[in-house]
Amino acid sequence: MSDDVPTVGVGLKAPHVSLLKRIDVGLMTGILALVLSFVGIITALATYQLEERTQKALVLPIVDIDLGYLSKIDPATDTTRSYFEVSLNNVGAGLAHIQSVTPRIKGEPATDYEAFDLSIMTGRMRSWATLTDAPATGFVRAGEHVTPLSYRIGGSSGDLQAYLNGQWGTPMEGVDVDVCYCSVFDDCWTVSFLDRKQPKPVRSCGISDQTVDGFQDFIDQRTAARQSSE
Repeated sequence: MSDDVPTVGVGLKAPHVSLLKRIDVGLMTGILALVLSFVGIITALATYQLEERTQKALVLPIVDIDLGYLSKIDPATDTTRSYFEVSLNNVGAGLAHIQSVTPRIKGEPATDYEAFDLSIMTGRMRSWATLTDAPATGFVRAGEHVTPLSYRIGGSSGDLQAYLNGQWGTPMEGVDVDVCYCSVFDDCWTVSFLDRKQPKPVRSCGISDQTVDGFQDFIDQRTAARQSSE
């Protein structure tokens, strides 16, 4: 057999070098286009995520809980008086949907308003105190607050000082308030007064059109008690 017989098969010719070069160039061009497309997708995704985080930061609510005794001006008498208040303050940049508020005593939900009252003051102090209450849940704009519970303390200032000095035990021992709230993007967080930490992200605060409001429960209990005594 002659050495000149083609090795690629009968009737076939080896591909021309220029054809192989064109195939190589086309293949590399296709691969490069694919890589560039992938990089473009990653860049677009990163840009979208950055824009989303920026938008969320611009409307981020931060709920801060104030709980305890303070002195402030009584608008009725224009004099300084002592108060016990629970205040939920939106110190963030966006609207806060406060969806769940649970007052607690020593870690357990406070389900009775009288028990909660006696956890923050003595019975004697309560008999002289004037209550202003309101629902705790709802929408709170940035820079605003809601005060679900406010007691203007009456009687002798010595009673309050003795209470705060621990004459009848540790004042406000174990009294806490838990709050769950969401942003306009439905990102949600929980925060509690005694935890003293940053709000913790959670998946949700429950069904969006349903609320859990322990202070509203107290209002309902007080209303029922007044009606039954009439």
